[in-house]
Amino acid sequence: RIHLPVCPGCNIACRFCERSLNDTENRPGVTNRVLKPEETIPLVKKALEISPEIKVVGIAGPGDTLASDNALNTFRLIDAEFPHLIKCMSTNGLLLAEKAKDVIDVGIETLTVTVNAVNPEIEAKLNRRIRYHGKIYEGVDGAKILIENQLEGIRKVSKRGVLVKVNTVLVPAINGNHIAEIARTVKEAGATLYNIIPLI
Repeated sequence: RIHLPVCPGCNIACRFCERSLNDTENRPGVTNRVLKPEETIPLVKKALEISPEIKVVGIAGPGDTLASDNALNTFRLIDAEFPHLIKCMSTNGLLLAEKAKDVIDVGIETLTVTVNAVNPEIEAKLNRRIRYHGKIYEGVDGAKILIENQLEGIRKVSKRGVLVKVNTVLVPAINGNHIAEIARTVKEAGATLYNIIPLI
């Protein structure tokens, strides 16, 4: 697979997240620069020449994929140039409910949604605030909006055949005893894969 860093900003403020632009770190949320959608086509072409076994194009950041139009526009270009490649994307899900049709229309086959809690009180301990339609919502108020949109978005895309995987960042003292409830809730919403990521 090849990952394309085309998403500049994020619309939520997770307390544990640290996004960065540099050449030294190799972890989620870090790239040495953010590409414009049109810059990805020659890059993918070159990558396929070097590694023709590439089958998947993924977009996962460094910001959120739905916080701007960059990811969806990139996938439209990829689909036109390389229709044989599988398209997958990751999102925090804040805008998933309202952009579900776009996600489906550009041909996303696998979507990963990070859901760290389904209880707003717990989510507020993991996420300081969200930026939603031009307004800042902090604490529990923001957490409620985020969780509602995540679950509604998962329902919408899964009903249309998109394979949904949910990631949960496990912070033992905060959501460690909440994992089973998250798993049950996202399964009921339509997720079929569940991945627990321990916080390092």
